[in-house]
Amino acid sequence: MSASTSNLLKSSLISLAATFVSLAAGFVSSIIAARLLGPAGSRKVAYALWVATSAAVLADMGLPQTMLRNAGSLSGDGDTWMALVHTALRSFLVSASMIGAAILLFAAIIYAHSDAEHAWFWLITGILFLSYAFYAFSTAVARSRSRFAQTARTTVLGGAMQVPLVFVGAWLMGPAGALIGYVARYLPQALKLRDYIDSGTKYTRTTLTPEMLRYGRYMWFSDLIEILVLSRIEFLFLGVFLSPTSIGYFATGLGLAGLIEQVMLQISPALIVNFTAAHAKNDQQSLDAAYGRVIRMVALIMLPISLGGAAVMPELLPLIFGNAFEPAIPAAATLLAFVWLAGMSVIPWSMIGASGRSAVLLRVQITSGLSTILLLTILVPLFGLEGAALARAAIVTLTFMLLCRMAWKYVKVAVPVVALAKAMLAAILCAGAAGLCIYGLDGLPALASAILAGAIAYALAIRFLHLITPEDARIFMDTTGGKLSSGLRRFANRLLDFLASG
Repeated sequence: MSASTSNLLKSSLISLAATFVSLAAGFVSSIIAARLLGPAGSRKVAYALWVATSAAVLADMGLPQTMLRNAGSLSGDGDTWMALVHTALRSFLVSASMIGAAILLFAAIIYAHSDAEHAWFWLITGILFLSYAFYAFSTAVARSRSRFAQTARTTVLGGAMQVPLVFVGAWLMGPAGALIGYVARYLPQALKLRDYIDSGTKYTRTTLTPEMLRYGRYMWFSDLIEILVLSRIEFLFLGVFLSPTSIGYFATGLGLAGLIEQVMLQISPALIVNFTAAHAKNDQQSLDAAYGRVIRMVALIMLPISLGGAAVMPELLPLIFGNAFEPAIPAAATLLAFVWLAGMSVIPWSMIGASGRSAVLLRVQITSGLSTILLLTILVPLFGLEGAALARAAIVTLTFMLLCRMAWKYVKVAVPVVALAKAMLAAILCAGAAGLCIYGLDGLPALASAILAGAIAYALAIRFLHLITPEDARIFMDTTGGKLSSGLRRFANRLLDFLASG
């Protein structure tokens, strides 16, 4: 097993462990918001989160992406990486302060018009923006320095604070109170930024090289298109053509799908850091091996969750969010069935970004953004909520295909098509078994039996389609075996022996 593969797997597993905690906290928070606030209140929370994250992307000017790719490569240059962070932070502080002041001024204007409730909502939204913006910058620096364990700890701490504060805030203060929990989620890592700044470090404008600035600028434009167009623009079309309540329905389905997508988004920094190191060594063989193995392994994880989740959606969504959200079931099932493509897109995206070709990523984003607007304009008036979901499904498919094509063209890494097709077949069998239980039973027994039947069908499909090799099993156990208890290690060995022996 190569050192690069081991490092990549270790970094990814640490990020995954923290991601599951974060996703669990976010999932529980969304349930709390839906139960206590209803579709209208959960819509306001979703809208505030979108505003805060969009404003953060607008303020960062691509600097977090620049830190992620470049700060780690300066480890042998004394305090050079701190000088880079210090220089970038000065520019970041200016833009973040301007946007934060604009949000707070807007809250003050609303308060002056005797609408204290909405003023308070926007005040907390402004604080949420600052918390998230500094969290994103701090996280990028930490991960570039391979401090994945540190970001994992702060993620767990933030998630532990998020759930109770969302509950108490939503109960006592409504949507504005719920946002306080999200502010707390990002504070632990945001406050860690002080550890990466040395007040005695010298800095100059030339610390950020023209190549870094160009890379950051293109990544910034790509992120703006992602957050302003590709992530939540459906809210605008649904609000115009349907009703505000439909936004709450769509946000619920998008939240479930986003749980899966966020897993890959959290792994992407580890991918970029390790792919960048392989690029720096001109190690094409390591790039090919890592790219193919990551795609195979991620597909094996994401496909059954995506397709199986779509199959059980008629029982899952009402059970979690209540019967008031039943109109969201078809759209939520469609979003979940295609979200694996959105998650898989992170892999070629990271490979292209690690190679420094941010202009290529920008072109893909522009194509996807324009296509999104066109499809939503056509499909939402025709099919309503389901039309928005179909548009997103088409766009994530297009984006994945474009990114894979660009990764082959510029980095010469290819998608293992046969392995991906086999994984798709196995996931379809899993979803079929789960779907039979859902349509044959009702309620919680249907959901429990569907999960069990889907898991059994998927395990058998993996074995007989030879989707896991003995080498895959060995790499996993060599990397994680020492971190597992003896009981878990024996179970993992037996399970991998069964799956890899087909």
